[in-house]
Amino acid sequence: MVIQRIRRFAAGVAADHAARPRTAVPNWLLVPGVAMLAVSLAGYVAFVRAYPFGGTDFMMYLGATHAFLDGQPVYQLGYTGLGLPYTYPPITLPFLVPLTWFDERTALHLMTTLGIAAMLVTLWFTTRMLGYEGTRGRLGLVAAVGAVLVWTEPLQRNLGLGQINILVMLLVVADLALSDRSRFKGIGIGAATATKLLPGLFVLYLLLTRRIRAAVVATVTFVVLTLLGAIVQPGGSYDYWVTGRAFDSHRVLMTSGPRYGGNQSLQGFTARLLQTDEQNTIWWMLSVAVVLVAGLALATALQRHGEEAMAMVVVAFTMLLISPVSWSHYWIWIGPLALVLVDVVRRSPGRARLLTGVVAVAAILPFLMWPGPARNGDTIPRGLIWQAGHLDGLARRFAVDPYVPTMLVLFALAAVWLYWRSRRERTAVPAVSVAAATAAAP
Repeated sequence: MVIQRIRRFAAGVAADHAARPRTAVPNWLLVPGVAMLAVSLAGYVAFVRAYPFGGTDFMMYLGATHAFLDGQPVYQLGYTGLGLPYTYPPITLPFLVPLTWFDERTALHLMTTLGIAAMLVTLWFTTRMLGYEGTRGRLGLVAAVGAVLVWTEPLQRNLGLGQINILVMLLVVADLALSDRSRFKGIGIGAATATKLLPGLFVLYLLLTRRIRAAVVATVTFVVLTLLGAIVQPGGSYDYWVTGRAFDSHRVLMTSGPRYGGNQSLQGFTARLLQTDEQNTIWWMLSVAVVLVAGLALATALQRHGEEAMAMVVVAFTMLLISPVSWSHYWIWIGPLALVLVDVVRRSPGRARLLTGVVAVAAILPFLMWPGPARNGDTIPRGLIWQAGHLDGLARRFAVDPYVPTMLVLFALAAVWLYWRSRRERTAVPAVSVAAATAAAP
């Protein structure tokens, strides 16, 4: 009886995005797109040579890996680089061992190269979800969007810190880009959840969209990898899972407090709004409940209307909003978001295209690097949130908190866009039926 109910529930799944009508991307985009990316990367390399990054999180990974190889407690402060706490599950440690095969500077450069490549591959999979076809045109589009992303705060912060967030995002996007008929669907999301717990929200998304098999595969993958982590690192697994380190946001924030500008989550936003250093306030909990329900409801409705890529982006940013801590470099999901915005502009009719174009540009502006003062007095590209200390009044208020309001507004606009699209579809169906009946009449 239970199995029959599950089958009836799963039978109501929306059409597979792989069956979405295909859109040919013009081949001429290849040359200007690749040229833009080459110029952008050349500028980035020159910038990094003039202002080398420290790879703070990379040093934390390296220290934790050495602790793992030396049989030392991984989750104790002091052993990792710069005294930072290692915040990832034990299963991640064996995959970080190759970092120790190179000197620190070489390994950090390899991480940077891998991060840029992973972002471009993520964009490639996103174009598949959008129904685009044409290898040269898609490559050009991916390169052009990648050229812009190089000069966004989340991506530069990832590269500068030596972070693995882009690789985690790639696992999720590559998974969702698979056809729903694929038996491998769910493995990427399960692996991403085992690496960093936040992507677990995508398992709930799979359930809500009635893709039961993929949700089960994701859950099993997470469990298997977590058990492997317990075999590889029994002591670390006890520290991480049993003592509660996995769910301790105080450990991640350390002495920064929720008001720290780098924490671009609802918790950081409400803490700065209320001018409080208290964590887990009632206002934060209420905002999390509202955003979680609204975000998942919106994502489910979008997926039911064939908008898998847009639904994926909504789930991703819901995940970042409700997390107690979402550092600015977690917001690399603006990569897939940028392509979704481009697609909305392309599909908008007539004068609406100008409006959606303005919205698309405005949505990306808060994430860009802007000229700002460096510590030595030079003017260099800096993220907007790091400019707040040099501003006053309302400008400072906006600069320190641009990510959360921008995303909440985009959620509202996505709901309006979905309503407008559904209304057009409902009015189009009777018109098509009348035309068909007229054509069939003798």
